[in-house]
Amino acid sequence: MEGWNFWWGIAAFFLGGLATQLNGWLAYRRQRKDRADDAADALRARQEEFELQHLVAFNQLVRNAVDKLYDYNGAVRWDVTSQGAASRGSGTAQRREEAGQAFEIELSKVTAELGFILADDIRGAAATLVGYMAERAGLLHTSAQIHLVELAHQADTVYLPIGERVRSIYAGRASVALAAAGSRHPAPPTRSRPFPSDHRIVG
Repeated sequence: MEGWNFWWGIAAFFLGGLATQLNGWLAYRRQRKDRADDAADALRARQEEFELQHLVAFNQLVRNAVDKLYDYNGAVRWDVTSQGAASRGSGTAQRREEAGQAFEIELSKVTAELGFILADDIRGAAATLVGYMAERAGLLHTSAQIHLVELAHQADTVYLPIGERVRSIYAGRASVALAAAGSRHPAPPTRSRPFPSDHRIVG
């Protein structure tokens, strides 16, 4: 009996050591997974922050370019409809030239920012809009007019997906924040209420 107790003590010692090693290995795996998840979350957060900054900036650049194209169209129209050499010499031609140069500056800013747009659909729509506006500016150089409603519709093909993408990023962040808050403060377990006992006395 004493021999059995001796070998049982030896076995229990080794089993305890193995259990300790196993728990340590499992804890190490959990820590590695947590670190990997944290790194992935941090990378995703940086990417979303980068995307948000450039989407907001790009949206404003596109609006500036569209506004300058409107101004350029108005300057060309005013210059063309001016009557007589005297009125044309009063500055309409110069204003037309300045409006064209202002538009070209804003369009170049849009083109420079285009490569920083991560979403393929937005970048493709923006590239199409840039080509469209450059073509319409070429028409204005020849004193032709552009269709303002058509320009507005073309600009919406960029504005709308930018707005949708920005809302999507913020919605994703909100869901992550709610999930994190729920994990820190889990809801208390619900306890089922027992059925009330029947105290009626049967006569």
